[in-house]
Amino acid sequence: MAKYAKVAVGGSFDAFHRGHEFLLNKAFSISKKVLIGITSDEMASKKPHKVEPLEYRVSQVEEWIKKNYPDVEYEIHVINDRFGPAANLKDLEAIVVSPETYHVALRLNEHRAALGLKRLDIVMIGYVLAQDLFPISSTRIRQGEIDREGRRLTSLKIGIGSSNKAKVKPVVSFLRTLFSNVNLEIEAIKVDSEVSEQPFNDETYLGAYNRAKKALEEVNGDYGIGIESGIFEHKINGKRRYLVYQVACVFDKYGNASFGISKGFELPEWMLERIKSGETLGDIAREISGRRDINENEGIVGFLSKNIVTRYDLSYDAVKSAFVPRLSPEYYGYNFVSSVLRDI
Repeated sequence: MAKYAKVAVGGSFDAFHRGHEFLLNKAFSISKKVLIGITSDEMASKKPHKVEPLEYRVSQVEEWIKKNYPDVEYEIHVINDRFGPAANLKDLEAIVVSPETYHVALRLNEHRAALGLKRLDIVMIGYVLAQDLFPISSTRIRQGEIDREGRRLTSLKIGIGSSNKAKVKPVVSFLRTLFSNVNLEIEAIKVDSEVSEQPFNDETYLGAYNRAKKALEEVNGDYGIGIESGIFEHKINGKRRYLVYQVACVFDKYGNASFGISKGFELPEWMLERIKSGETLGDIAREISGRRDINENEGIVGFLSKNIVTRYDLSYDAVKSAFVPRLSPEYYGYNFVSSVLRDI
């Protein structure tokens, strides 16, 4: 049953795509009547790129509605300003927006309140993501990066901020699972984390961030990934204990950073004392295992756990966790407008 008698949606509806469909589906699912505002050619001409003619954009919207909602009631209005008819209609109850246009709805409500009209309920949909986990947009379609369904048409370029195969292999494995239908170009790059060789606590996050950002800049691509292993202090029942975690950071071309951590394991006190005196966990791992290559393979966690848990497991879990926010970016305030790479 419809929640509202009349709701509004608006946009250019240029390169009509799956994101537009999701917006309209939401509007028709909650209302008996939908007002659809489509920007005029004059208003669209102010954009920094060419937009399809109004007549064609309107025809694409109407064609989709007739195919999917043949019996619904709707109105199409040509918009010549920011708010369109939604600014003055008394019988309008709600507006459906995307995360990018939420701020416009807030300003619209301020405008309506100043006129003595009821504020509209704002119904925000989530981002509609393409295969690469960036939102589907007309701009990206126009640039040939994706198609209207969100299928990636160009290679997804990813830099990994490490040359250590114990970090690189699990990251590559996870990326191939996550982006199984996308052509990947992955490059492992040795970068400086700009933190201590054996970081503690929050410094570990900074190291992962620095690695991810530098890796992205080096490949001039879509994502950069950094992993840093650190020692974290916890106070449990009045006693201080120290656990080792892997921290992963994913940094994208729009400047968004997301973090994740791995399982942790407790560090023996005698190891901690030696680390405080200047040694690293890697130094200790090589000594007690008798192997020079242990840090490029199972790591000290593999040695201590008899390979029940390995460094591969920790890196895989950390990077997997770091991608969690990217599956629901609207809840994290991500910005997909200004690319950080334009500022490099």
